[in-house]
Amino acid sequence: MNTLFIIGIALFFGYIFGKLIKYIKLPSVTGYIVTGLIIGTSFLNLIPYKSNMTLTWIINFALVIVAFNIGGELLIKNLQKLGKSILSIVFFETLFAFLAISTAVFIAGLPALQALLIGSIGAATAPAVTITVIREFKARGPISQVLLACTGIDDALGITLYSIFSAILLSHMSGIHSSMFILILHIILGLLLSVIFGGIASVFIFLLSNYAKSKTEYLVMTLGVIITMAGLMQNNIAGIELSPLLASMTAGFIITNFSRKKKRIFSSMDDFGPVFYLLYFVLAGARLKIKMLFKLGGIAIGYLIGRFTGKYIGTFIGGKLSHAPKTVTKYAGMGLISQAGIAIGLCVVAAHQFPSLSDLIIAIALGTTIVTEIVGPLLTKIALIKGKEIYQKSS
Repeated sequence: MNTLFIIGIALFFGYIFGKLIKYIKLPSVTGYIVTGLIIGTSFLNLIPYKSNMTLTWIINFALVIVAFNIGGELLIKNLQKLGKSILSIVFFETLFAFLAISTAVFIAGLPALQALLIGSIGAATAPAVTITVIREFKARGPISQVLLACTGIDDALGITLYSIFSAILLSHMSGIHSSMFILILHIILGLLLSVIFGGIASVFIFLLSNYAKSKTEYLVMTLGVIITMAGLMQNNIAGIELSPLLASMTAGFIITNFSRKKKRIFSSMDDFGPVFYLLYFVLAGARLKIKMLFKLGGIAIGYLIGRFTGKYIGTFIGGKLSHAPKTVTKYAGMGLISQAGIAIGLCVVAAHQFPSLSDLIIAIALGTTIVTEIVGPLLTKIALIKGKEIYQKSS
């Protein structure tokens, strides 16, 4: 199956299903994922798994754009209004999801360290789903702001948790015990360097934007900088893992808050980004094997229950403790169920790091993504409707 054919059918059928699914009042994201599921390895196999894996660069490309746009949604003036709420909710929803997933899969039969590793993979939220649903329905309000902040920041926390427990599990399996101080130092340096990379990228965008005249030039300039940065960060530095997504989000955050040309920079990607979002969701759905869910049984069920309850309870507690608006406390947790980009990325990394556990890790992370990516966008829309952040005509 050649690459052009795969991209062509992904775009064509993704567009058709995205339109059709709106007639039953579901977000187009759900249509894209269902499209991938139907034409992928689970059913028609028009996009074979091996061919799909060669297109991983499209998923990475889309995620970098998504992260940049998430940063662009985080206005300091809005974050200040919900400052304590954001920090409290992000901390508790990430922590409770991690603990709930780890506990559930441990009870279902996984060894403790493996359960903690799986819990760290499931702690983050899918930014692409959240930002796509919010933009599709033009939602505005405290829930939207909290969801965008959470999906950006909890990815960093999820990566941090994974770095900690993957290192501990590697040490346990190899019999070589690394210094905890060195481990923590590497994690902190990785996060700091990622933010610094993002800051440097924003400086380049600032400078180059002085020479851009048309929408196309703004697009080429912005993409050139953030994709180059992401590519440079693919390789670790002296064993320190970097996060291109965190860096891209940082660049978007700096641009939207400090550049006078922010509207031109972000609007230049309005017509370009959605094409890659569509491809990202269709290709992600196409590589999911639905039979994996049945093979996993109790472990998969435990994972899903842990993720749903952990995200919702964590958001509720974080909102209550920080005196967040009632709509945020009651409904924001429903918008944090989706998992895809970071979970799939960490899943691939984990499968490479732990070959003996690769089948288990891929089955859990990819198998459960089928459910969260179909149910998640719908729950996000419901949360926004309940919070009265979607106009009636859009719902």
